[in-house]
Amino acid sequence: MSLFEALPLIVTVALVLNAFRLRGQVSWLPVLGDEASPAVERHRFLTAQGVQVDQATMDSASTWAREHGLSVLELVPHRLSVGQAIDLAHGGMSKDFVADRFAHARGAGHAILIDEDVARREGVERADGFSRAELTRLTVQLKRLACTSTDYAVAPGLDALEEDVEQRVRVLREKYYGVRKDLVSPAIGYALLIAGLVVSPWWGLGALAAFSLQPYLIFAGSPIRPADLHRHALLRVVLGPLRWGRTVVALLRTTVPVDPKFAETREQYRRDLAEGTKRFFEPRRHTCPWCGSEDLSEHVRGFDVMQNKPGRFVLDRCGECGHVFQNPRLSLAGLEFYYRDCYDGYGSGLSEAAFDSNVKGYKARAEMLRPFTTPRTWLDVGSGHGHFCNQAKEIWPETVFHGLDMTDGIDEAVRRGWVEHGYRGMFPDLTEDLAGKYDVISMHHYLEHTREPFEELDAAAKVLDAGGYLLIELPNPESRFGRILRGVWMPWFQPQHQHMIPWRNLERALADRGFSTVDVHLGEANQANDLVLAALITFNHLGNDPRSPWSKGEPTLLRRARFIAVLTAGVPFIVLAFIADKVIHQFLRRGKGGNTYRLLARKDG
Repeated sequence: MSLFEALPLIVTVALVLNAFRLRGQVSWLPVLGDEASPAVERHRFLTAQGVQVDQATMDSASTWAREHGLSVLELVPHRLSVGQAIDLAHGGMSKDFVADRFAHARGAGHAILIDEDVARREGVERADGFSRAELTRLTVQLKRLACTSTDYAVAPGLDALEEDVEQRVRVLREKYYGVRKDLVSPAIGYALLIAGLVVSPWWGLGALAAFSLQPYLIFAGSPIRPADLHRHALLRVVLGPLRWGRTVVALLRTTVPVDPKFAETREQYRRDLAEGTKRFFEPRRHTCPWCGSEDLSEHVRGFDVMQNKPGRFVLDRCGECGHVFQNPRLSLAGLEFYYRDCYDGYGSGLSEAAFDSNVKGYKARAEMLRPFTTPRTWLDVGSGHGHFCNQAKEIWPETVFHGLDMTDGIDEAVRRGWVEHGYRGMFPDLTEDLAGKYDVISMHHYLEHTREPFEELDAAAKVLDAGGYLLIELPNPESRFGRILRGVWMPWFQPQHQHMIPWRNLERALADRGFSTVDVHLGEANQANDLVLAALITFNHLGNDPRSPWSKGEPTLLRRARFIAVLTAGVPFIVLAFIADKVIHQFLRRGKGGNTYRLLARKDG
């Protein structure tokens, strides 16, 4: 049997494996019990239009929340339709949802129990009349505010709404890659089923049978028992494609919600770029900013890897000390232009998803302190939204975490409760206010963004008392991948990274300021993503998203289709790159050539 003839068999195995994967997403769901005490006043119930939560369900949900220390409880109807239940399983929830501080999952869009304190912080004032899309979005937002006290539960007494295809489209549009993932993937699946019937009819019929029986594998004996399970399984060959088609029609019929500020943003970028990008750069320098040597050579030439904004950027390398730096560097106007809409505004969703995904790295940073000290007060410089501090609380629950950042992201970190206190401003400008307050300061992927790294190290030396610790994590400019991948190596991260500092240089600079290095992580700090990020950067650059407000021309259907086609063509390469990264990481983590390093230093007495 050739590989082509085995296609329906492969599809059958994939359907069964996916069924068990989805079953694992819903089988853990707890079911609210019958015995309950009256609901407490601080618990409010938010409902979608047309949903009624009876008193018994309120009492059960409130009791469950109190017993399990929950501030937010997503209520899932017991008798969702198969389609809605599968969408829920695809939504990202899992049995580790409560423990995972950055879990990103959407609910069933029917009802939510919310503690009044969380409601106040989120600014939720009404209790009913929400659209289902609004409630599913709210589940994601509330998890941020109650990251270890948000959960799901099946409510047997909660009636399920009929599916509304337009509401489904709204939910898909709000999910990152939702439309592509939830509509393109089924289309590919249907095409493979048809191809299987053509190449091997008998095996193809077996694949169709597996497709029809898949809902039983997912939901039989699970807490969710779809009301239409038998009918859907019997007619799935028809109902599945029909639901897909109705969703596509609704997608084409309904217009994409337009941010009223988008046109204004687009016009602002056009004005900014009218005179080109030359004004965004300072004059080229001829000496190394680290050691003063004139032995400079061009090391890397690249483009905006994150946003594809216009411009070309050069990194020079010092032949004397190995320091790599942007030359010419961005002016203040250039920094404002290239940072704009990267971590907030237009690019906030992508950047948030990237920060959410680095849980392993956050834990490793926090654990590095364990052999040396027990932190009491910890200042994270360049904290952003506070992702590191949020995860580090799991490692150091008694430690008080404060954050410092230039952007309003630090205000959001305080609102979420991810840091106890936030400072907004430049670190060197705040040393007098911060001196003597902290026994640990961290700078994670911060120093390479700064214009004057020596000033940042001076500030750390002023703030820390003798015996305090400074933890720094930086990209490793000596990584071989940096030389091989050149401009698409993510750690060069142009145009934002101004300085790439070899770890020996950093160690000597800290020694000059009264620090002794106590530990360095080289290979073990490697992040296994060099090739996969290079592939993503390459195909994103080739596709050049026409919806970006700085993109030339209008985002016509043809240009959007081209962008999606380029990304789709890149999928096999991205998958292979992901696998290769995991294999190569096993060797890099034992050596000294990873893409990242961490250095821990103690302030001498």
